[in-house]
Amino acid sequence: MKPLVTALTLLLAICSAAHAQSRQEISYGPDPMQNLDVYLPPNPEAAPILVMLHGGAWRIGDKRNRDVWQSKVTHWLPQGYVFISVNTRLLPDADPVMQAQDLAMALGFIQQNADRINADADRIVLMGHSAGAHVAALLATRDDIKAAAGLAPWRGTVLLDTAALDVADMMQDEPAPLYRRAFGSDDAFWRTASPAAHLDRGDGPFLIVCSSQRYTPCAAAQTFQRDARQDAVAVVVLPQNLSHGQVNAQLGQPSAYTQAVSGWMNTVLD
Repeated sequence: MKPLVTALTLLLAICSAAHAQSRQEISYGPDPMQNLDVYLPPNPEAAPILVMLHGGAWRIGDKRNRDVWQSKVTHWLPQGYVFISVNTRLLPDADPVMQAQDLAMALGFIQQNADRINADADRIVLMGHSAGAHVAALLATRDDIKAAAGLAPWRGTVLLDTAALDVADMMQDEPAPLYRRAFGSDDAFWRTASPAAHLDRGDGPFLIVCSSQRYTPCAAAQTFQRDARQDAVAVVVLPQNLSHGQVNAQLGQPSAYTQAVSGWMNTVLD
């Protein structure tokens, strides 16, 4: 693992200029894929943190893809946020549950070291897109994974267009090959990897953005919202007339969509 103090000291030096953006791979675990990039606002002070996990069908994708970070950094850094983009291990080396364990390790690393970059470990929002949204939702609902990583609660979780909320139900209906590759044929694993199966009081709040151009993600989000009410978990569903990719890439660009997500985040961080 890279020396944390050295890496973060370098980040602070790079980010001394106004509106500078910083990208520096920092290891949070022993595997080469267990690393993250930190983007700092100028002169952060008790800064809130937005932690992002990319999509890619659980087997591809990267924290440095521009759609993952560029518009979000442009929007949230001037508001004083720290933005952190995370990589985890991927299929076939790590199944979706293992990816949630990696994300838990990354989040624990961030919570433990937030003060080194003048950020507030108590004011974190977790976000994921597509497969990354499933992994974020799984972490948010799996108390055993959170406890194993020693995680403190974070303020809320934003899910950007995922159909994989009730995995056990989704896998009953001839799922697409990408889901079969990720979740296999073992119905016990489907439940283990299903955020809906683990919903419990204290798991939220969630903001679920879904593409209204696709039926399945919005239907899954609304079912998850209905189930969450039984456990007094707050879930807001935000349909958008955007494609699956646009839901991710356009978040942060000037729009009513960005303002809605930003407003929800500000509410949970207050």
